[in-house]
Amino acid sequence: MGSVRSRIPATVRALFGHLAESRDPRVVTMVLLRNEVESEIESMTERLFLSVERDLQRAREDGDLDPAPGAEDEQARFDYDTRLVLPALLTLGRIHVVAGDVPLARTGRDVDREFVARGRETTRNVVRALLDGDMRDAINDDEYEDFETNLRPRERVAELAQASLQEGVESWFDSEGTPPEVRAAYERAVELSERHQDDDEAFRDLLDRFHDSAAGSDERAEVTDAIREEYKFADSEGADLFEAATDLPYFATQYARVGVLYEDMLNMYEADLGVALGEGFKRAIVLMVVGAQIGLDDTDDYPEDRGTQLTPVTAELNLADDRAVGVERLRRIVNAYLDRADDCADDGDHLTRIAIEYIRQQSLDRIERLGA
Repeated sequence: MGSVRSRIPATVRALFGHLAESRDPRVVTMVLLRNEVESEIESMTERLFLSVERDLQRAREDGDLDPAPGAEDEQARFDYDTRLVLPALLTLGRIHVVAGDVPLARTGRDVDREFVARGRETTRNVVRALLDGDMRDAINDDEYEDFETNLRPRERVAELAQASLQEGVESWFDSEGTPPEVRAAYERAVELSERHQDDDEAFRDLLDRFHDSAAGSDERAEVTDAIREEYKFADSEGADLFEAATDLPYFATQYARVGVLYEDMLNMYEADLGVALGEGFKRAIVLMVVGAQIGLDDTDDYPEDRGTQLTPVTAELNLADDRAVGVERLRRIVNAYLDRADDCADDGDHLTRIAIEYIRQQSLDRIERLGA
């Protein structure tokens, strides 16, 4: 039987936790805005995948793909399970707020509808770029379980779906109205992310050496020190916006792994729209993303990763004297990231702060199950 906290949905805990902390009457308005923006993002994502499905259907008709057993008479289907659009959702919400386009307050006030329309278009392109980058990572790592399709082989489906998304991204970059800074931000993120991919082999080797060494041996002690120095407390590079966050465990490696993607996502927004989103907002989003990566994705993937992939979760659970100690360290690390993200967010930025609390509640549920 689960704990009392795990039987209360994370969304409810997050909302009531924020309501208890904030007395701002605008909280309800922001919750309504979040529902609206979530619907917009879902519609964008659905249209993007419809375009991918059309390209996959053409590939099937050309004989490049085969239907899965039992799907011979179906049209191509493709659905990708990803959590990575939440930062785009929060940024689009911020655009609505800047434009004065919020529920319960639109009547009788000026709303910059042109700015909202431009923000939606930028968001659509940013979401496509995020999906493209995430699918590249999945292909590089031979991880195909996050998408569903009725076509085979799955590896070829992934390649064609990624190529379809990339074509749309390149079309955005090549558009006459797209500032060159948009492409520059994207290419910086790709460069740092690919450099991290190259480092992954060395990190896997560290984990292999740890498992191959005997407990209590000099080799085990040496590898443990290397994991701490090269992975947990590695020197940061290129994270100028986050100098105050470099004391957090795993910051350098996780910034290179996921943080830079979202910092440059926000830079793409700023360049395309000609607007400053605010350094506090950008810091909050990136720190929230890293906290979510550890507390949600890496925790979920621990059963598959524990013997093959060095992540903050596999590192802590391997290096701890016992599982309870490792679980408690993970809890503290995730809370540290989310606390820092909450500190960076503006007091009135209820969308971001509720999202941070929602990720915290989900993460704590998952980490609690690790110790069960």
